[in-house]
Amino acid sequence: MNLYPHSTEAKAQDYREDELFLTIENLRSELLEVAQERSFSDHVVLELSQRLDGYIVMAQNLMMESLRSRKAGAVPYGKSKRIRNKAALQQ
Repeated sequence: MNLYPHSTEAKAQDYREDELFLTIENLRSELLEVAQERSFSDHVVLELSQRLDGYIVMAQNLMMESLRSRKAGAVPYGKSKRIRNKAALQQ
């Protein structure tokens, strides 16, 4: 999640990420409740667990994508494209 979204696209992505994390939390709670009442090998428990796993993988992929994009956008000190001649500065 971006702390300072720059566009409506960033806001939409933040919303989707928030929605994803809420879904994960809801599924986790539901899984805990169902697992207390049923066997761990029960088909309902297994289905909830698999769904939760899928959402967790999605969240991990989003976090990794965000990390990669931040690293790709970061320019090491001294490596930026600087204008070096006065004529170019005056344009």
